[in-house]
Amino acid sequence: MSSSNQGQTGPKSIAGKRKSSMNALKSGMFARTPVLPFEDDAQYRRHVKSVIVSLAPEDAVQVNLAQQIADSMWRGQRQEYRAALQRDDVFKALTPAIMAEFLGLKGIFAKHPPRFLVTPNLKVSRKDAQEYKRLHGQYEHLVANAKGIANYNMVWRQYPDFFVYLEQWMSSINPPLFMSNRQGLDIHWQNHPRKLEGYIEEYGAHCWYLANFDSLRDQIRNWMGVWFFLKGRESEKVERFDDRMLQERRACQGLLDCFFRMRKSQTDHVLFTERRLKVSPPRSLEEIVLPHEIPKVVIGKNEMADLPEESMT
Repeated sequence: MSSSNQGQTGPKSIAGKRKSSMNALKSGMFARTPVLPFEDDAQYRRHVKSVIVSLAPEDAVQVNLAQQIADSMWRGQRQEYRAALQRDDVFKALTPAIMAEFLGLKGIFAKHPPRFLVTPNLKVSRKDAQEYKRLHGQYEHLVANAKGIANYNMVWRQYPDFFVYLEQWMSSINPPLFMSNRQGLDIHWQNHPRKLEGYIEEYGAHCWYLANFDSLRDQIRNWMGVWFFLKGRESEKVERFDDRMLQERRACQGLLDCFFRMRKSQTDHVLFTERRLKVSPPRSLEEIVLPHEIPKVVIGKNEMADLPEESMT
């Protein structure tokens, strides 16, 4: 009985085999090859070269150890980037609308949460916060006294700062809020007051968030921490990547310690050898001859000393 799948059915080219060999690769934690398919070979070679230049190995053993150090540093950076991306994926699912709900905000604040609501590292100076608080006050006065007006061109001059900032905030929207001569609102916005009201309302909420962001920051961070741990599976992945990254850093530090111990040992050996060659001690005490010493003649028991002949008198 013949089989329909006789022989090799996988890729036959070298590139295809290399690609298929990575089919089971998910995170790169335990990859045997130093460079994964999505990584840059040239960047890896530059990295290895810079590490070897920094360590300046002096023999084949040190070169091999320097290569291991470079590979360990490369893997550590990969795990660090992977953990950062994993955290980003977790927090991308946390939308500004969810955060506004966590904070218990209602009305236009729940309807128009800004994107920076999930970035607690945003810096708003005290001066800017005061300015946005003033603008939000103008917005509240505008809503209380001019809501439902047929044409906002009739009232914008009573709130000049609010509408100037609103124009800057609407810079990516066409047509511009003001006419080119800045004598009034553009005809499009005069003819569509309800559409303009939507932008006015959203910008009013935007001003409130910036004016109060410093007081919201701690709550935002607390809720982000809660969200992170609620996303159990994702947080476990991040923790695994963090653990692997720490293991790789310890391994790299161990290799560096080994390298420098070897370098120090070899240096000490060379210095000791040079010192020994410069100051070589005598092999035995018998070889020591002091300049003021006179050689002595040793006479055996049955031997007569060679005396000078005396003349017979």
